[in-house]
Amino acid sequence: MPAPAFIERCQHSLSGGPSRLMTRGLLGVQIFAVLALGGCAGARYQRPDLPIPPNYRGDTPEPVPGNKTTESFGELQWQDLSHDETLSKLIQEAIADSFDAQTAASRVLQADAQLTIARSALFPLVNAQTGYSDSRLLQLNTSETTLSVSAGWEFDLWGQIRNASAAARANLLATEQARRVVLQTLLSNVATGYFLLQDLDLELEITRQALQFRQDSLDLVRVRVENGYSSELDLRQAEVLVETARTALTSIELQIEQTENQLDILLGRNPGPVVRSRPLLEQELASQLPSGLPSALLDRRPDIRQAEDQLIASHALVAVARSAYFPNIALTSSSGFESSALHNLFSGLSGIWQLGPAVNLPIFNAGSIRAGVQSAQAQQDQALLLYRKTVQEAFREVADSLVAEQKLAQSRTQQQSLVDTLQQAVELADLRYQGGFDSYLDYLDSERQLLDAQVLLVQLRRQELTNVVSLYQALGGGWR
Repeated sequence: MPAPAFIERCQHSLSGGPSRLMTRGLLGVQIFAVLALGGCAGARYQRPDLPIPPNYRGDTPEPVPGNKTTESFGELQWQDLSHDETLSKLIQEAIADSFDAQTAASRVLQADAQLTIARSALFPLVNAQTGYSDSRLLQLNTSETTLSVSAGWEFDLWGQIRNASAAARANLLATEQARRVVLQTLLSNVATGYFLLQDLDLELEITRQALQFRQDSLDLVRVRVENGYSSELDLRQAEVLVETARTALTSIELQIEQTENQLDILLGRNPGPVVRSRPLLEQELASQLPSGLPSALLDRRPDIRQAEDQLIASHALVAVARSAYFPNIALTSSSGFESSALHNLFSGLSGIWQLGPAVNLPIFNAGSIRAGVQSAQAQQDQALLLYRKTVQEAFREVADSLVAEQKLAQSRTQQQSLVDTLQQAVELADLRYQGGFDSYLDYLDSERQLLDAQVLLVQLRRQELTNVVSLYQALGGGWR
């Protein structure tokens, strides 16, 4: 058919001439504009720009200029963190049996099911219905039997279902990262509790030695008092010192049992003793690896990734809220049989079917859609602020652990020198007291200072080990 004849035939078929064609053209432009606006409802997510420092505060500089290595202490497997086999077994037991770990895993399964529910809206929905009714109107008794299958499919023109699925997927990823945070915290708590037990074991041993030493001194003072070389006051001071050591011993034993009970809860056990192998002063943790680049922390720390996944979910929910401005189009159909007699249900005359689209266009809603969009945007702003705060908190935790690593090492070295000096001072005070040059009070003061210094030395070593675990956790390790 020639082109002019085809155009003329189209104009006559519109039964309105050029004006009707122009109206339909404008309608097409309007539909295209609505489609364009619907496409804008789901803008692609982009990671926010954050002020990332080039290096961690307190970190040692690169040994070679320009050598930007991405290797990090946080990438170390937790099995390689400690050489204590007992601690490794406790961590494995906690990961397998801890109530917190099992609860976190259950939340992941729940989020996965929610994702399946959200995705199911993308596919047609098919249902089967059957029914029987019996009614009586005056002297007329009627019955009806139906059997039908219906199907419905909502067209996702504006991306509402796709964005809802994207939000559910981001929530699933955030829940998985939350599970990793639980595992990371669990590892840190188990190691910290184990080191605390070893600390208390050493304090208990030091206190027992001090008690025995003070008991021997008390016996010596009694002999000196009986022979007139010492006063009754020296005897009472020696007795006070013995009772003080006994009280400290009981307090440490109480702390040990309570710490064991707390550790048992982390392991999923009933309260009971916890086996320890390597002493605290023989513990060595792998800490030779560098800290790595701060920019890599965004992808390595599970709490940061969790916060970003929550931000992605809130971004998708904004698009879901905006899609409520646009029409909702669905296609429904049904087919089956309907008959007043059951034996005629599947006859050719009893067949029924229907097919038709349904359009739902929002016209007036008293601002509920706009309020829904504003609510979703406010939640997105909150998620963004939480993400920024989580990143900054991560940098602070790494910086705190790095400076603590340096200062604790210096403090332990200084404390070791103090202990050595006080040991010599106690020996000298003992000799001077027995020789009658100093009072027993001077000797007691030197012995008390030595005991406090020994306990503090043990605590500093425990803090060093705990800080290595904290640095490992701050750098994103501990969940793999």
